[in-house]
Amino acid sequence: MDGHWAIDLGTTNTVVARDSAGSVEAVRLKALARQLPVEQFPLIPSAVHVYEERGPWWRLFRKTRRAIIGQPALSRNFDGRSPSFSQSFKPMLAMEPHRTLAHLPDGRPVSAREITHLFLAELIRDIRMEHGEKVLDLTIPAPVGYFEHYRAELQAGVRLAGVKRMRSLDEPVAAALGYGVNIGRDEVLLVLDFGGGTLNLAVLRLGPQSAHTGRADVLAKHMVFLGGNNVDVWILNHLFPKLKPGEEWPRNLVWEAIRVKEQLSDQSVVEFEEDGLKAQMTRNDLIEMLTREGLYEQIRVALADIQRQLLESGVDHVDEVLMVGGSTQLPGIPAVVDDFFPTSVVRHDREYVFTSVALGAARYAGGVPVEDFAYHDYAIAVQDEVNHRVEYELVVPRRTRYPTAPDFAMRYYKDYQGMTEVRFAVCEVGRLGQAPVKWERRPNGQLYWAATTDEEKAQVMELNPNDAALPLTPTGQGTNPRLRVTYSINEDRWLCSTVEDLVRKEFIRVDEPVVRLR
Repeated sequence: MDGHWAIDLGTTNTVVARDSAGSVEAVRLKALARQLPVEQFPLIPSAVHVYEERGPWWRLFRKTRRAIIGQPALSRNFDGRSPSFSQSFKPMLAMEPHRTLAHLPDGRPVSAREITHLFLAELIRDIRMEHGEKVLDLTIPAPVGYFEHYRAELQAGVRLAGVKRMRSLDEPVAAALGYGVNIGRDEVLLVLDFGGGTLNLAVLRLGPQSAHTGRADVLAKHMVFLGGNNVDVWILNHLFPKLKPGEEWPRNLVWEAIRVKEQLSDQSVVEFEEDGLKAQMTRNDLIEMLTREGLYEQIRVALADIQRQLLESGVDHVDEVLMVGGSTQLPGIPAVVDDFFPTSVVRHDREYVFTSVALGAARYAGGVPVEDFAYHDYAIAVQDEVNHRVEYELVVPRRTRYPTAPDFAMRYYKDYQGMTEVRFAVCEVGRLGQAPVKWERRPNGQLYWAATTDEEKAQVMELNPNDAALPLTPTGQGTNPRLRVTYSINEDRWLCSTVEDLVRKEFIRVDEPVVRLR
């Protein structure tokens, strides 16, 4: 049975996804995937090298325009000077589809419309060759700021490639579906898409109409022509200031700068080595460079403008923030966003920064319902009986679907001699998309973890610091378990608890909301 296909046509990279019988996954197209500076499945460079080929002998004098796309197209343009090469054609398709973006070997022009149609045709052909399936049902999301003629251009292009049915939805709505957000819930959602060439921000009001149509009301938007491509050049200028070329850096040096940039997202120091040039760059060097070039300040200005637009619209909050695009992995970017929206659910997961739009579009095409899930680990702060240090007992693991059963998690807690009250500090662990912590299972069957460094401590946030303690009467005896606590998550994302005093055999708290999970 044919599946539902989706293409996230990006300015820098394109991702293909497929829904088959309710199973949604990013699709590997090995022949096209980005290979430099390292293999980056499932990213396909949005790049085209155009040429012409003669037809069979009975059409000897007719030529057909063809294209090499993806990584092979980049490789054809290794020195960056090929007139038959084009990339970043998506914005031109929306604004000036007739603009010339490349030339055939004989000098004839090729427009943005033709480039896009050739790219889609070759991509769909490669899907059929690698997966043995015709693409008949296809969904391609569109930016919220693009007009309807952009979708019409895409429709015309895929029809030429044999697609029988094409649908579209807003890219931010697709990103929400890809992240697992229930778009049928009334929420205000900010999508921050920071890619190779642009920083796009859009605030949407989601609701039942979004789940039905794939569209949402736009409350605010902001775009900056700034992206990872700028950072690559900054790195080269920083490492080799005396070698700065007159026009642009050679492509092989740019690829090495990209590798350094990507590895510094989670490493402290990286060596640059290419074409006889050697240099070292640290994560702190990168942060200082980004600060000096004004990257963080430009993001703050963009976020401040978003907040201003929201206030003018009468909206005083954002429920969730989705971070998509490879440049969101630059150090310091998530922290800037969280400073502006400290009470929002900030979702920044490396698993989804590149794939959320394509996965969400495939999920939408297949009609797969999406259940909400807890984005981070949630734990109770407890005291280690041996070392008397604070550690954390896991209660809600990340990616727990909700609402849960009423007895989702049950814990027993001891008291100590003379104990008069007890307080449950609920903590979020590993916010802003850092790598999940390594929980350790103890003999009692529960999972624990203790923060030992400043960086690890920064991953923990207590969510209910102002909650009053629960009184214990009579005072603690320090013998058997004193309290039985049952945890659950309701449909509105509230962590609820029921607390039973096992000595008095009565309930202190019954299904009471404690904190709303972020």
